[in-house]
Amino acid sequence: MNAFTTPQAAKDIFENIHQPIVITTGEEKIIYANPAALQLFSATSVDLRNTSLSQYVILPFKSETNTNVVSIKKLDGQKALAEMIESTFEYEKGKFYKVFLLKEMQANYQSTEEKMKLLLKTIHKDIARREEEIDRLSAEIEARTNLLNAAAIVSETDKFGTITFVNDTFCKISKYSREELIGKPHNIVRHPDMPKEVYKNLWDTIKAGKIFQGIVKNRAKDGTPYWVIATIGGVLDSEGKPYKYIGVRVDITDLVKSGMEVHI
Repeated sequence: MNAFTTPQAAKDIFENIHQPIVITTGEEKIIYANPAALQLFSATSVDLRNTSLSQYVILPFKSETNTNVVSIKKLDGQKALAEMIESTFEYEKGKFYKVFLLKEMQANYQSTEEKMKLLLKTIHKDIARREEEIDRLSAEIEARTNLLNAAAIVSETDKFGTITFVNDTFCKISKYSREELIGKPHNIVRHPDMPKEVYKNLWDTIKAGKIFQGIVKNRAKDGTPYWVIATIGGVLDSEGKPYKYIGVRVDITDLVKSGMEVHI
């Protein structure tokens, strides 16, 4: 390749180019580095002249193309990565010089300790962010739960129908204390007027992982009847099978007693 007649001609062209360029002998002894290259190596022309390029540029492995990623050892002790393109020119018969075009990459080397510090800092930030997210979600869940408890009759059972949770509204309308309800079958509030077919349909629906909704007549501890619109569904495991059930009910006793027809 005869783009330049002599190394000096190449120097004159490269002096004002903003990309780092180094010219060496065929044996890769540095004979010229343009100002951009001097800045990359944190060096002066006197520092580099007649020194081996391999002192400052480490080639981890040879690429199949003429572009390689190399490690740069700066004279101030810093390290950097750069892309390097190498070209060889013959300016007289049997006399060669090499031109190395460099482009610093935005990835500096870090010591193991620096990497660990950065990793720990990142982990701490991630943990703090996750804790903030958990706190926010917890506050949202608490707000929703408070609103639900204030507006509805809520209970939970295991997959066998044994009561594991009731809210205050459930206790108030059923006239049972929480202690009297926890651990008891949910049919403790079943009214004998309710057809067995309704409960069979209820259980067939929720066992299948679907939502049951219907009007149910219940009986309080003192025998007082009350009517609710019940919405009941299961919490599903990884296989899609319910392992617990949650029931949310709205009291419609006054509507029923007034003779108003209620439809869902």
